[in-house]
This record gives sequence, structure tokens and C-alpha cells, in this order.
Amino acid sequence: MSKNKKNIFTSLINKLNFFKKKENSEDLENVKKINKKKHLNQNKLSLNKKNLKKTNVKSITSQKPKKVQSNLLFFLKKKFTNIRKSVFSVIKNFFSDNKLNKKFLKKLEDQLISFDINIHTTKKIIDQSIKDLEKKDLKNISIIYKKIFFNMNEILKKSELSSFSNRISSNLKYPNVILFVGVNGSGKTTTIAKLSKLYKDQNKTVLVAAADTFRDAAIDQLDILCKQNKIDMVSKRYGSDPASVVYEAFQKAVLKKFDILMIDTAGRFHTKINLMNELKKIVNVIHKLNQNTSIDIFLTIDSCTGQNSLVQTEFFHKFLKITGIILTKFDSTSKGGIIFSIADQFYIPVRYITTGESMKDICIFNNFDFINSLFKSK
Repeated sequence: MSKNKKNIFTSLINKLNFFKKKENSEDLENVKKINKKKHLNQNKLSLNKKNLKKTNVKSITSQKPKKVQSNLLFFLKKKFTNIRKSVFSVIKNFFSDNKLNKKFLKKLEDQLISFDINIHTTKKIIDQSIKDLEKKDLKNISIIYKKIFFNMNEILKKSELSSFSNRISSNLKYPNVILFVGVNGSGKTTTIAKLSKLYKDQNKTVLVAAADTFRDAAIDQLDILCKQNKIDMVSKRYGSDPASVVYEAFQKAVLKKFDILMIDTAGRFHTKINLMNELKKIVNVIHKLNQNTSIDIFLTIDSCTGQNSLVQTEFFHKFLKITGIILTKFDSTSKGGIIFSIADQFYIPVRYITTGESMKDICIFNNFDFINSLFKSK
């Protein structure tokens, strides 16, 4: 290769290297620019997120907390819509002059009776509601409304105060005992399963005694429900002595330190004296095992039975001293007003209401919610 050619080749290589370096430096600058842009974008994004969080916190804290209705109140307000409208319309249109006329009183009486309140309690509510009213108040619908509301609430309040409350505690040496009684088909077995689940969800340990040994299906039904909800149960074969089942269950409850012992019993008509005496035998067995054990006796009442519930309550209360009512099958056809008559006559409080087939369909009874739902739409 000649000297000239060599110089030309060298100059070409140098030029190529120069352009390559320039291209590399430009690429580097571009990369830097891209990274810088990315960094700026990331900063903007993080700032936007912070601002968004701040606005969310502000909007959340500025919102007023919503009032949550109890399951019972929500259910009852839907259920009592028609009754509420009819009672209100009677009060609204009851007279045209300054006197309480007989026509209005009769209409109001009919409405309360249609709600399954018996005639004696109905008259008591109406009489007490109007006796202290002044003439100027007789045309004030809201005052009459409030008076009726107040007197119905007083009836339920007195029954609550007169009977000792069922207090479930885990600090006792012996279990809390709840004995379930009632006529055939009143819903004892399913109610026991529902209430057991309710207490279990409150972190209470529950043991169930299947003391309905006269009906083989009752033991199987309770066994299935307890297994589904992981609740312990004590049972014996069909035809066994119910008191012996309770004896074994109580001993197990003490040994294993269960908080609550629930006892299912056979459905029986209140007129069968020998079967009623059998319930007394169960109570005596528990008291013999420990005199200080508190026993709540819950009477399950089918809310569709109406005035016959008074007769049932009278007999069961006479034999056992009922401490609480559970109103069962409280669906669209039942009315429930019988609880006012029971509370007025026997001073027994309502403890729970069951409303459907699901294990969650049980509500703790609340006097105010029950009457409030009958009178107020909101």
C-alpha cells in the first residue's frame, strides 16, 4: 500500500470513530433526557397519589356516619307498613269536633285487636292514653299518637323489669342453663340451633342437650343442625329418660367449662299434666347437681297462633315460672301483638324473635324498636 493510500485509509477510520463517538454521546444524552423525564413523571405521580390520599381522607372524614338500623328494626318496619297506615288513618280522621267520639274509639280498638292484642289490654292502652289529655290536645294527632306509643312501651318495660334478665357470663363456676319449652311445632329445635349459633359467634362455648327423646326425628334434626354449626351435643337413644340426658349434659358442661347449656325438650300440650311434671323433674335434676345454678326457662310461641298463646303461657308459667318468651315464625302472616297481652297479664319479657329458616334469622328483641316500627315509617 502506497503512502497516500495509507493516509487516506487512516483519515477515513478517524472520521468513522469521530462520528461513532458523536453518536454515542448523543445516545447518552438522549438516555439522560429520557431518565430525567421518567424521574419527573414519577415525582408527579407520587405527588398526585399523595394529593389523592389527602382528598380521600378529607372526603371520608367530612362524611357524616350513617345510622345503621338493627336487623329487627329493618325487618319490622317493612312488615308493619299496612298496620301502621291503618292505625295512623284512624287517629287522623277520628272526629270533627272537640270530643272523643265513640266511633273513633271503636275504630282504634278494632285496629289494635287486629294486631292480635286482646280486648283487655287494648282497652287498657286506649283508656290510659286519653284519660289525662286536655281538650286542646284532642285534636293534636301527634300527642295522641305519642300517648299510645308511650303506654304500649310501658307495658313491655314493666315486664322487662319484673323478670330477671338472662345474663350470659363466662366467669361463672357453673354453666348458664337455658331450658326450652313449648307446644308441638312451636319451633324449639330450630330456635335452639339459631340461638346456639348466635352465642357461638359471640365467642361463647355452647353445649346442647337433646332431651326430646320422644321423637326420634327431633334428635336427628338437632344433631344435623349442631354438626353443621360445629356445636357440641349430648344425646341418648330414642325413648331414654329426658332427665338422664340433662344429667349427663350438665356434668359434661361443668367438666369442660362450657359457658351455656341449652336443653331441648319434647313439645307438649299444656293440658297434659304428666308431661308438664316431667319438665319439673328436669329442673329438679339440675338443682340437685348444683343449687346455685341459674336456669332460664324460655317459652317458644308460634307468632301465628294468636290468642291461644295466652292459654299456653298461663299453663307453662304456672308450672315452671317462665323467664322469657321467644316469638318464632315471625313472617309476613304473623302480627305479634299478643306479646303486649302476655307482658300485661304475666309480666314475662320477650327475649328473641325468629324470622325465617336461616341460622341468621334470629334477632334480640328490643321493646322500643318493636313499637317504633309500628308507629314510625322512617
